[in-house]
Amino acid sequence: MEYHPDRNPGDREAEERFKELSEAYATLRDPEARARYDRYGAADPANYRPDTSNVDWQDVFREADIKIDWDARGGMPSTGSAVFDALFGVMAGMLRGAGVLPGQTYTLKLPLRLGELKNGTVKPLRVPGVSVCQTCKGSGRVDAQAQPRSPGPFEAGDGSARTGGVAVCPKCGGRRVRRGEELAVRVPAGTSVSSTLRLAGAGGPGQPPGDVMVQLALLLPEGAKVVGNDVHAQLVLTPPEARNGTTVEFEGVQVVVPAGARTGTEIRVVGGGVRGGGSTGDLVLTVQEEWLRGAGRLVGSWFRKLGGGGGAT
Repeated sequence: MEYHPDRNPGDREAEERFKELSEAYATLRDPEARARYDRYGAADPANYRPDTSNVDWQDVFREADIKIDWDARGGMPSTGSAVFDALFGVMAGMLRGAGVLPGQTYTLKLPLRLGELKNGTVKPLRVPGVSVCQTCKGSGRVDAQAQPRSPGPFEAGDGSARTGGVAVCPKCGGRRVRRGEELAVRVPAGTSVSSTLRLAGAGGPGQPPGDVMVQLALLLPEGAKVVGNDVHAQLVLTPPEARNGTTVEFEGVQVVVPAGARTGTEIRVVGGGVRGGGSTGDLVLTVQEEWLRGAGRLVGSWFRKLGGGGGAT
């Protein structure tokens, strides 16, 4: 890992050292090549030097005399042995950075208001640990002249040697990874409340990079409940609003209040509930006339319209 070309771009000495290490590894794992080396030594490399072009570094672990589950815990190997699993836990970051292991996948929850699920929105979400820089996609560079460039260590490439005008990534400073990366999560309109959105390649560094799995959660005010796909809640209005009728917003959903509404009046917004099982429920609101809480709702609505909170709906 110390001499890996991805960690030493342009360093010929490190490249030669890495080739020597690859050759030593390939020799030791090939019984015939090892026997020839034991017999002839390094004085006659033609008689012992193996082909190192297809060395798979995961074979170091696969050929160990222990069973390794490579798919456990998001690609981190598991042996069932506390000692080996603790060792892998310590080494996981290094192995992922060297491209031996897939990157860590993060699973995060994103609470959304009813209107954000219904109408769609874009919400910020911060990755809690180290993740691939999304500005340069893990290359450490950005295209400065709109020309092609070589893929980075966490990117897929076609193996061709391409060059172009590039500059150090302004976000990660060429480090290729960032801690606390803020992602913009786009939630499509009509998304089911139980949906999980996958942000491919936005997780931890590795080969391939990990993902960020975003589990959507419905954020409802106190007292509200979901019955099937319908959402039942209380709608607090000032007495003049109930008497004269108005149009208000409830958790991002527009509600038309007819004139003459009173405490206990039920207002149903068709399609205003949550989506699940291929259908969308209704929003069922029961009017409650109160001066104090009604005025508080009006103030909160004004703040949201002025950009003071609540998110895009």
